[in-house]
Amino acid sequence: MTTTAGMMLRYRADLGCCDLVVRATANGRGRVRTDSTLASALLSQLGSDRRADATDNLPNAIALLPAQGGGAFSRRGWPGDMLLPTGTRQGSRLWLLSRGKASETDRVAAIGYAAEAVAPVAQWSCETIQTTATWLRAGILQVTATVSGVSITVPAGSA
Repeated sequence: MTTTAGMMLRYRADLGCCDLVVRATANGRGRVRTDSTLASALLSQLGSDRRADATDNLPNAIALLPAQGGGAFSRRGWPGDMLLPTGTRQGSRLWLLSRGKASETDRVAAIGYAAEAVAPVAQWSCETIQTTATWLRAGILQVTATVSGVSITVPAGSA
């Protein structure tokens, strides 16, 4: 997020979602200006649910119980993916970690899911985006994507 933008996305941890923020100018009105950084693109990618692969274990599934298809929406994702080039997906699979076991395996998976999510932004911008994941405390995993001095941090595995 940049301090010069008049309009930006801001993550609200208390609500688990993003708000569109328009900052007021000196006369009390907001101006619509674009954010020239990659912050909004990163936040959009990391904060949206990517459709789970057919081989992914869904958080709602209970091992060894039959008939848990979950219906058409159990794999989440953005319906607009069908309009994108074949194999292209919007968002991240961080939501798959919502029933994780707070292990090193989950932390490494979160880094991979974050890197997968920001890859289209990196390809479009020709920038290298670093992704990290750290445990804030038991059960709370935080993922950060950093590029050109801009860092976006979101919780991993939020339902």
